[in-house]
Amino acid sequence: MRRSGRTLLIVALAVHALFIASLVEPGHFLNPLFPEGTHNLEEGQGSDFFAFYQAGRYVLDGKDIYTRPMDDPERVVPYGYFYRYLPFTAFTLGVAANALPPWPAYWIWIVIVELILGLTIVATRRLVDDPTLFGYLAAMWLMFTPFYIEQYMGQLTFVMSALIFAFAMARARGNLAAFDWSWILSVLVKHVTILYVPIFARTRRLKPVFIAALLLAATTVPYYLLRATDTGQFGHDNFDLSLYPYPGNFGALALVMVIKDRLLPAASGPLFHIGPLMMSATRLAVLAVMAVPTLWALWITFRRRAFDFVESLALWTAVYFFVFREVWEYHYVLLLPVVVLLYAKTRARVLWWIYGLLAAPTLFVLYDAPGPSPEASWSTFEHVLNHSFKVVPLVWLFVWVGLGCYRRHLKRAESTMDGGLIAAL
Repeated sequence: MRRSGRTLLIVALAVHALFIASLVEPGHFLNPLFPEGTHNLEEGQGSDFFAFYQAGRYVLDGKDIYTRPMDDPERVVPYGYFYRYLPFTAFTLGVAANALPPWPAYWIWIVIVELILGLTIVATRRLVDDPTLFGYLAAMWLMFTPFYIEQYMGQLTFVMSALIFAFAMARARGNLAAFDWSWILSVLVKHVTILYVPIFARTRRLKPVFIAALLLAATTVPYYLLRATDTGQFGHDNFDLSLYPYPGNFGALALVMVIKDRLLPAASGPLFHIGPLMMSATRLAVLAVMAVPTLWALWITFRRRAFDFVESLALWTAVYFFVFREVWEYHYVLLLPVVVLLYAKTRARVLWWIYGLLAAPTLFVLYDAPGPSPEASWSTFEHVLNHSFKVVPLVWLFVWVGLGCYRRHLKRAESTMDGGLIAAL
């Protein structure tokens, strides 16, 4: 390994050690860098994990898994956000977590996620033959700051990220069974990766799509038939049309709402009606932000003659950040396998600029304010800066891939590609 790769890897290990130290240290010295680390329920650590844990307890007690923990005086967790996922995760992770008291279970979960991170890095070594390139890629995994807030909250988004990487690795090995089942499992855990259905349609592999649909129905429908009111609760928590731009919401739709609220308040006025639906400039802008990337990704996936798996994986992963109304900072770990694969294939230096912006914490610490709603005192510039910080590199990545820059860099890299599994992708 050349000095550059070795040096970067040492720096990345030191950064990751800071993540762990901040998790363990009572004051959590890295928290002021993150909205969810500063403005959270009570002390806040483990809030999302405790939502899974409490939902698992409700399963064991035969109660409604969507009960708000903070409204339940009989809850077993110290605090926790509400559970907003499909029943599968409550019946698996939630129930398993209840084998231990809440705090020990949280710390075991942290160790498990760190081990999963280690496995992705080991798998990355098999992806490429060049040890220096491996040093760069391993550093990408290790020093991605959204991973810290992921661990602080006790989320499972990085498990999804690892499953996406396993999905790609299985394809590189030609193991179609592992390719299918890593995706199916990811859909059951957290339905984000349902966005990969066009990849299966383009490659004429519809069987795993049908299996995923059947398993989703089998693990979801019986619960909602027994507790019909929970269907509405799940829909409200995940697909409600209201779009309030919380300080920690870093999706493209939140940025649209900030621009509307701060610069174009009149944009919500009626323009015309489609039946009972009133259309405004705001709603048209929201539809455009959702539709344009989706249609562009569809066009590239189905119209380009030669299908490229990494290209489509990058586009459809990015689409999530355009179409979902709530995108928290830790969700950006979903882009980690994408950037790793893109760089492994192309060595394009521009990806380091994109990665740097995605990996760095926002400038939140500079304009944070005390109280539950720090944004109340922000200027228009601070609002736009906060909500565009992650969207800018997201758009940059999407456009870079969508305009064919990935393919052009790939052609230049093919003559020097060092082998490894990356050559099969």
